[in-house]
Amino acid sequence: MTLAKFLFVAIDKMFDKSQNEKKMLKFEGVPFEEEKDIAYGETPNEKLDICYIKREGEEKYPVFFEIHGGGFVAGDKCHRRGLAKWVANMGYFVVNVNYALGPEEKFPLGVQHLVKALNWVGENAEKYNLGLDNMCVSGDSAGGYYSAMLACVTTNKALQEKFGVETELKFRTCMLNCGIYDLNEALSKKLPFRLTDRILYDFCGKHIKELGEYELSDVLAPYDFVDETFPISFITYAEKDIFCKGQGQKLIAKLQELGVHVEEHHSTKLLDNHTYPLNWTKGAAKENVKLTEDFLRRAANREI
Repeated sequence: MTLAKFLFVAIDKMFDKSQNEKKMLKFEGVPFEEEKDIAYGETPNEKLDICYIKREGEEKYPVFFEIHGGGFVAGDKCHRRGLAKWVANMGYFVVNVNYALGPEEKFPLGVQHLVKALNWVGENAEKYNLGLDNMCVSGDSAGGYYSAMLACVTTNKALQEKFGVETELKFRTCMLNCGIYDLNEALSKKLPFRLTDRILYDFCGKHIKELGEYELSDVLAPYDFVDETFPISFITYAEKDIFCKGQGQKLIAKLQELGVHVEEHHSTKLLDNHTYPLNWTKGAAKENVKLTEDFLRRAANREI
């Protein structure tokens, strides 16, 4: 196990209870419909869970497509089970996805997996009565990176060709939590134990000094492909983020310049750090939860 994988696996295990077993996430008596480990491909990581509340009538579900974080090398959909129920309780059909992880599976396999999972949603829209014209993509940390990248891929046929994927589906909204969007800027930040370089190597098989020779270096950063077709967005960032400092602010500024509707929340204290909303009720998380719930409810009702 690499150092990066060891670190992020430990983080998931350490914070799983606080992220998923808060009293507000137990929803006693709520009749959730759940299906777990649905295969959308052939490899072990190509699995997804779904969570929703069965409804009567013909009204279609808005779709929430959740991509977990974990430093590109770890994480699992099971660590977002609390989030999945929280969003399903608002009336969404939640698709909670696993995907390729380094160091065993290299970029762009993660993108290819996620496009395949997205196409699974399209293929099963009639079965579950899904509103494909009202989908939200969401993710934290590495999942924020993949959410932004997926939003770009869905509207950019040249990117689809570069990655060897194809989809006709698009997202109307997007919710990003402390993601990485500009890798060149992120790689300039130095972390202890050369962790930045180690994560990059686990992610794509290249060290920082080798990126100039990497055949996919021009498509590594979603920021480079963000344009006016980017979804309506809610972006969360931490001013003192130890992993992704400055990333959220940069993406927000670009979206504002493009005229894309964007809302935001950020923390200012050191203890309200990377992916702080997953603490749910501590510090800045409390206000973030309130604002993101308001965003998601308005998005579901097409009020934005």
